[in-house]
Amino acid sequence: MTSLPVLIAALAASIVPCSPPLGGRPHYVIPGALRDVTYHDQLTLDAYAPAGEPRPAAIIIHGSQGTRSTHVTQLFEVLDRAGFAWFSVAYRSTGDVAEAIRYVRCPGRFNITPETVLIGEDTGAGIALSLGAYGGFRGVVTFGAKPGETVLSLWKENSGAKSKPAVFMFHGTADEESPPAAVEALCKQLPDCTFHPVAGAIHNFENWHPDQWGWKEDLTAWLRGDRRGLWKDIVYDRPDGRELLMDAYIPQGHKPVPAVIIVHGGGWEAGNKVTYVSPVFEPLAEAGFAWFSIDYRLTPYLHIPQQLEDVRAAIRYVRAHADRFHIDPTRIALLGESASGQLVAQTASEPCAGCEVQAVVSFYGVYDFTKWPESSDWEKAAVRRLFGDWKRETLQRYSPLFNSRSDQPPMLLIQGTQDELYGGTMEYARKLKEVGAPFKLILLEGAPHGMENWEGHTEWAFYKQKFVEWLRATLRVQESAASTSADLN
Repeated sequence: MTSLPVLIAALAASIVPCSPPLGGRPHYVIPGALRDVTYHDQLTLDAYAPAGEPRPAAIIIHGSQGTRSTHVTQLFEVLDRAGFAWFSVAYRSTGDVAEAIRYVRCPGRFNITPETVLIGEDTGAGIALSLGAYGGFRGVVTFGAKPGETVLSLWKENSGAKSKPAVFMFHGTADEESPPAAVEALCKQLPDCTFHPVAGAIHNFENWHPDQWGWKEDLTAWLRGDRRGLWKDIVYDRPDGRELLMDAYIPQGHKPVPAVIIVHGGGWEAGNKVTYVSPVFEPLAEAGFAWFSIDYRLTPYLHIPQQLEDVRAAIRYVRAHADRFHIDPTRIALLGESASGQLVAQTASEPCAGCEVQAVVSFYGVYDFTKWPESSDWEKAAVRRLFGDWKRETLQRYSPLFNSRSDQPPMLLIQGTQDELYGGTMEYARKLKEVGAPFKLILLEGAPHGMENWEGHTEWAFYKQKFVEWLRATLRVQESAASTSADLN
């Protein structure tokens, strides 16, 4: 068998285009992936390298238990979200893994870039670290590493190797099979290593609990690096183990940018992060704003107080990861429409530690629930759906009309005059003026409910420029904006 150093040296040596993958059958975890691709001496790997722009590659090395298709499968979707191709390897030795890497990186065989990351768990982490010692990889990621006694000596022996990879170690603090203190000590001796303790987690990462799954977002961010643009399906919270997702758009540039957190409408019972609110994505992106469009839990499975907690959790998450998203945490706006107009306006009216925002935009929101029990049949039924067993004090408690205050963040109200919520918005605007709260009102003459219904109507398209201009002014000069006298147009 070819020696390991020779194999490592040969990994990037081939310049002749290679034959297509040998074998391969449909995969049952990720659509478009292949399983049982033969790479060397009857050994196989699973492969995912979709069409389109070539992706960087991740080589997945399972540990002492399981196979290439077990124990590591939760990595597949995470890597796809991060924009990586992946290859999960069956092997008998470190040399076999090196052969797999050579096979994968052979020019033209898979739709990948030369950039490669090694990911190993348990004893597979030791193999990833050993190969990483020779250089030539962007990074090494480990889970519950059992590194073996030779890893550190390999790194020292190859200290002069070019392109030494960064190392990112996830390790459970309750790992009894591989004591975290020893692994952290190893990490400190590597040239560029981050040790990421996972509180209360045991050795096998497939058994980690939902409240320990933050590693998925941390790994995705680490893999993405400084890559900007659209970022899909970021988990921002896991209430009761349920994943709440957001999409993000991060503009190009070097300075921290202002951010807008977008909350969709849908009567508190429908919609998601790409429903209803999609017309604002483009104007915000083109104006240089980062934006984050969120899912939240819907009625009748829970009530408005829990939905407000989801909105606050999203704000906290974005603020806590400002560096990751290249945003300025002192310039964050909250945007909602219809039902979520109530959510964002209510959030603005309630001081909240760690979830402060500096501006709020509400399209045709609901601001007063107290009239609903005497209104339409839908509104009568909705009160119980939204609040469960309720009292009038409950309806006032969650009606922004009754909670307006002079020191709340500046608010922009956008409203069509042919919308049934027009009267409520005008009443709320009068209330804001009465209490001295900073706000501006933009009316769209003849426009119905729903910004998606405004698309294709040039007479209403001006709102996009107007609300972007307001956000620019408000987030650029926060203190003066907060003290500007309100005008009711």
